[in-house]
Amino acid sequence: MKKIAVAFLFLSLSTSSVQASFLENLKENMRPTLNRLLGEDLTTNLLGQAPSVIELPEIPKIKNNAKSVIGLNTKPKVEVSYEKEQIDRFNYIFIQEMVKSVRQMEPSGEEVSRWMNVLSQNGSREGVYSALVLDNTYMGLQNLDRLVAPKVLDFTVDFLSKFVNKSISKDNLAKVNFFVVKREIAERTLQVVDELFKKSGDDIYDWYAVFSSDLANKYPKAMTNEVRKVTSPLAHKAWAKSVPDQFVKSEILIKLHEVFNHLQSSPQ
Repeated sequence: MKKIAVAFLFLSLSTSSVQASFLENLKENMRPTLNRLLGEDLTTNLLGQAPSVIELPEIPKIKNNAKSVIGLNTKPKVEVSYEKEQIDRFNYIFIQEMVKSVRQMEPSGEEVSRWMNVLSQNGSREGVYSALVLDNTYMGLQNLDRLVAPKVLDFTVDFLSKFVNKSISKDNLAKVNFFVVKREIAERTLQVVDELFKKSGDDIYDWYAVFSSDLANKYPKAMTNEVRKVTSPLAHKAWAKSVPDQFVKSEILIKLHEVFNHLQSSPQ
């Protein structure tokens, strides 16, 4: 009877409107328990084969003089349509989170209205980000006497090596303004991401899955909502494949800036 009840519960969940990323995360979190209660054969029938570990794809080489891709609106691989009310809500949340994570300050009502207008006229999220890191406010932040904290140094070196295939000296990095480092690392990351988007297959989604899972596991306190705190790479991959490319890129930017902010303010 217990086996039937558990199986029925899972089947009801699998046919609900739960988002793909949450469902995949739930399935894999439930798998060990279901294996004990139902046995591996019945669990496999319900959940499907356990996914293989998602591996980081080969990182494309970026020339040192490569132009920044920030602001370019690449053709999305996923066609997703939303109601206007949904788009407005998504854009409002994006603007609030992006401005706060980039500048470490809340946006003014005037700024929110201006960027909402830009996005409503088919402006890109990358374009908004580019404008934020190139405006006078951010320029002022880059002129502050605020060097990179030790934890940020460690994170930056490790992150660049693993996800961007670049090396950097801690000694050189330690002499640079914190806001300059955030901007530069985000730009280098987007260059890699754009190259991965150009490839066929799932390379970009695998990269995003490993990236997001790593940050959720290592820096859960920096993740500002429940989706970002999910540790399953399969769940992050499912989410990334279900939304427009611009949403994926904006998540990468926000997560990176949030981790930088968290580590800079953490006790060293």
